[in-house]
Amino acid sequence: MFYPNRQVLGDQLAEKAIQFKDTDSIIFCLKKSSLLSCIELAADLHAYIYILQYSEIQDPFDITRSLGAITSKGEFVLNPDISQSEYDYINMDFRSVIEERKRVAFSEINGERDPNPNFDLAAFNGRNIILHADVLKTSFQIQVASNILKAYAPTMIVGVCGNITSPVSDKFQMETSGVTYMDILPNTFFDDDHYFDQQDPYTEDEKISMANNISLYWS
Repeated sequence: MFYPNRQVLGDQLAEKAIQFKDTDSIIFCLKKSSLLSCIELAADLHAYIYILQYSEIQDPFDITRSLGAITSKGEFVLNPDISQSEYDYINMDFRSVIEERKRVAFSEINGERDPNPNFDLAAFNGRNIILHADVLKTSFQIQVASNILKAYAPTMIVGVCGNITSPVSDKFQMETSGVTYMDILPNTFFDDDHYFDQQDPYTEDEKISMANNISLYWS
């Protein structure tokens, strides 16, 4: 499915998730590229926003995929498309390379702007959590978010997405109490912007500031 812009998608998703309006829900933005639809969704639902921050680790055995990710706390999360036994095999041959990439990735995160400067992670306890992305073609971000949330006790975790591939939809169903989406994509190599007629008129920093202001407004 194609959309005029990400704001329109956010409004459409808000209509499908109207039961979460005014419930102090937290929208967990899985991708910074999805921020504009996330901001619109949060404004419609009167919800808070948490932005996922991580750095991917490239697979030294296969440069076309990510081996895993380092979170803002320095934790390594294995790509769910890679089994533990496969990771152990890769790690046997490339341990020093992988460890150096983890170190560099964590250093890069520390050098970035904190997208959630006023967010207390304890807020995940006792809240509805809405995992959101406008286009999702891999379950990688879901896995990283699940790793973060496992330390807390949300009331409910659901998924709300624009376009999603079938395997990722299955992963979403397993990790949440249910997922709402606009369209199932076939296997595609198009980038996310392909599905929007108009591209974002704001920089990433501007969108992060807008997301933080939305959260402060409901505080």
